[in-house]
Amino acid sequence: MIWLTWRQHRAQALATLIGLGAIGVFMLITGPRIASAFQELHACLVVPGQDCGLLHESFDRRFNSLQAVIPLFMVIPLLMGIFFGAPLIAREVEQGTHRLAWTQSVTRGRWAVAKIALVSVFTLAAAGLFAWMVTTWSSPLVAASGDRFGFGVFDLRGIVPIAYALFAVALGTAAGASIRKTVPAMAVTLGVFAAVRVAVELLLRPHYLPAQTVSYPFVSAGPRVGLGDWVISSRILDPTGRFISPDGRISVDPSALAHACPGISGRFPGKDEVGRCLTQLGVRIVDTYQPGSRYWLFQGIESAIFLLLAAGLVVFAMWLIRRRIS
Repeated sequence: MIWLTWRQHRAQALATLIGLGAIGVFMLITGPRIASAFQELHACLVVPGQDCGLLHESFDRRFNSLQAVIPLFMVIPLLMGIFFGAPLIAREVEQGTHRLAWTQSVTRGRWAVAKIALVSVFTLAAAGLFAWMVTTWSSPLVAASGDRFGFGVFDLRGIVPIAYALFAVALGTAAGASIRKTVPAMAVTLGVFAAVRVAVELLLRPHYLPAQTVSYPFVSAGPRVGLGDWVISSRILDPTGRFISPDGRISVDPSALAHACPGISGRFPGKDEVGRCLTQLGVRIVDTYQPGSRYWLFQGIESAIFLLLAAGLVVFAMWLIRRRIS
């Protein structure tokens, strides 16, 4: 069964290896340039009190175009589910070749386990290689931004891409066993995978652990700059404790400020004057955030969620194969 399964899926395996090779070549070309540019920026960042704004701006401008590859990398786990998982059972049932295996003293369970296990092991290896390449290549970019929780950063680094890929393959396998048609199973895999990923990212991830809150004066830069914390929301609080700006912005009337803070001059006070006045009035910023120290814990929690979903889908697919497919 292992040899047969390999022969059936060697084209997809070869295409995957070619794709990973192309990604590797791209990273080998761009990686040294990123690392070299980051060394200059890092030499500035490690000096306490050093103004690295111009270097940071130059670094971001130079490599800003690389953000275009994020959507391409994001679909890699999904493609594994579409082209490995969806046809795994559906194509066999659609073509009727599963009956030939079952008449050769191969039980349904053994047939399904061999196919699912081999494809899952290959997916694990390919996704692990992909995650390692992206993590290594993007390390200077992430270090420069200090953002490990952002969209397209958290999702592509560490261990979560492996869990995404295994979930996608299990989802495709279950969809194929249920629908028994390859193309519709691919479409269902695409839709459900995207929906689950969006739901987890927007609804669950910010709440894996209770968020922390910090309050600081309006003119302050905040106590956590550069520590890699994930700021979920930043709101402005007036002296009475009421949130006056849910989106972190504030609109003020210059004449009202001049009345409240006699030190303000002119009809159009400067930014510093406005900031000092608002601080004097007791206006402050309240941030809700997840500490950067929780990064690997969040990676583990999210990976566990998708691995549990994958296990449930495999059990469901096995039940369909044993009970519903004839």
